[in-house]
Amino acid sequence: MSRSEIVDLLDAIPSGRFLLTSRFGELRSAALVRWVQQCAVHPPMIVVAIEKGQAMSPIIRDSRNFALCRVMDDDPLIDRIFQALPDHGRDPFLGLPHLTTPSMSPVPTRALWWMDCELIRNLDIESDHEMYIAGIHHAGRLNHDRVATRSAVRSRLSKAGVKRPLKTRSR
Repeated sequence: MSRSEIVDLLDAIPSGRFLLTSRFGELRSAALVRWVQQCAVHPPMIVVAIEKGQAMSPIIRDSRNFALCRVMDDDPLIDRIFQALPDHGRDPFLGLPHLTTPSMSPVPTRALWWMDCELIRNLDIESDHEMYIAGIHHAGRLNHDRVATRSAVRSRLSKAGVKRPLKTRSR
């Protein structure tokens, strides 16, 4: 069966925009992923599908840990840094504000939330993606209230036709 025959059914499966990150020693890497699913309740576990050929695959294999970060769908900075397959050896987190999870995986402060995961299984499914099954050990939410409030106020002012007064310079 081809994808075109069932595209509407496949598109109904929940998906989102996630950043998978990992660190082993001095090596850090990340990749954007679309498919994540909870696969167990006790203990909490997830399965992540990632495109083959990612620079982070050996980092996850060696560290046995990764962080899953939910990022905004329309974040141009995340797109620019992580859209293309990263160069092997290039650190995408240099200059990007981030925090570190207990497993030492980087999490951009632009993320909405994160889960710190321990790799349980890696499945090569004979396709263009491979799957990671992992247990969740830690998680957190990042507070973006100030940013959302500021942009919401700007939006309301511009819709109402209100203009900010020009600043006058004193001499």
